[in-house]
Amino acid sequence: MAAISNQATATVNVSAKTGLTYSVLNDAHAKFGDSSGLIVANVMSGQVYHKLIGQNLVNAQQLFEYGAVTVVDILGKTVVVTDAPALYATGTPNLQKVLGLVAGAATVSDGGDLITNIETSNGKERIETTFQADYTFGLGLKGYTWDEATGGKSPTDAELATGTNWDKVATDIKHTAGVIAIGDASK
Repeated sequence: MAAISNQATATVNVSAKTGLTYSVLNDAHAKFGDSSGLIVANVMSGQVYHKLIGQNLVNAQQLFEYGAVTVVDILGKTVVVTDAPALYATGTPNLQKVLGLVAGAATVSDGGDLITNIETSNGKERIETTFQADYTFGLGLKGYTWDEATGGKSPTDAELATGTNWDKVATDIKHTAGVIAIGDASK
């Protein structure tokens, strides 16, 4: 999320005026122009999901219905509903965020270097055994690279969530992980 929201060409921030709506999500998708069809999923909190569904309840037409099955999509995209803390920011105003992601937006890989150690110590009231493991994993974001000079070689969660630690290497925003829409949580 940090890499995407650090790019003005991938961000629609309407928090000074309004909250998240279908139009705001559409404006975010429009950042990809003729490649907006590459966006395959919207990631949002449960609160935003229900806010968007509520906006459509006044629709006299059938609401996302195919026979007896309710189809959950917004703007023709799959919706991933998760109350991940990164989708909400406390402030003035409080912010809600929705990610529009392309296929392969993020890739997590196992470094294959699991090291474990079991240690048993005697001489106490009880025998104590401890287990410790260490490993690495990789994170790749489409169109971005990790900047070790600013973010470090082994980053913390906070460093991963800092947008300036991710450098856009794609020549066009359309070739990156996706877009983000940001709105006022109270509207």
